[in-house]
Amino acid sequence: MDMVKERVALISGVSDEIGQAIAVRFAEKGARVVVIGDNQKSLNTLTSSIKASGWDINQFVVDAKSSLEIHKTVRAILDQYGRIDILVNNAGNSYASGICSNLTDDEWHHSLADNLDPMFFLCRAVIPVMQEKKYGRVINISDLVYMGWPGKADCSAAKSAIFGFTRSLALEVAKDNITVNCVIKGDIRCADMTDEDVEKAAASLPVKKLGKPEDVAGAVGYFASDTSNYTTGQNLFVCGGKSMYFSMSI
Repeated sequence: MDMVKERVALISGVSDEIGQAIAVRFAEKGARVVVIGDNQKSLNTLTSSIKASGWDINQFVVDAKSSLEIHKTVRAILDQYGRIDILVNNAGNSYASGICSNLTDDEWHHSLADNLDPMFFLCRAVIPVMQEKKYGRVINISDLVYMGWPGKADCSAAKSAIFGFTRSLALEVAKDNITVNCVIKGDIRCADMTDEDVEKAAASLPVKKLGKPEDVAGAVGYFASDTSNYTTGQNLFVCGGKSMYFSMSI
């Protein structure tokens, strides 16, 4: 059971359905939700929907790949709320290319920056606040592609780095009553998928169905709550058993 009532939760990457599901779950559980992103229209739609249900949410338009903008935004959040208890790093993308498909310098650098910079900048800005309060929950969102995937060298490299970053940070801040964990998503159904796409993808999974954004949000909710206060540096796969096909599923 989630226990996040009155906690201040900062969530990045809410332009996708998973980030939105996480924001909704936290809000309905009584958290004071703050969402950030660079798409004003997307933020407005999400916050309007959540406020219409009577829940607490605030938004900040920010380029999460800018360390300066992240620093200013975190300061603004602290000025308003006084603390940040939960940080969910969902910003990133899964666009990918392979070495054999003439992966360019720009594509390589953009993949690393898109997936790693927002997480690093946010953790660097928020962790000291959590250390001061002697409390924090950090949840990083990754993808099964971190195990390695043909044609996705750049994205696999970036997602694999999240694995190492999560474990290293967890060790660094464990003494401060801060947990750092990772939710690794598998095949999640999106609104733009056709029934044929869904059927084809589901057939290859042990559970024979795709996950929903709410499935990922539920895993995030566990790591964000005090139920998981003795769990840190861990990966939780939300993948319908797909990770069991790989020997590296640790």
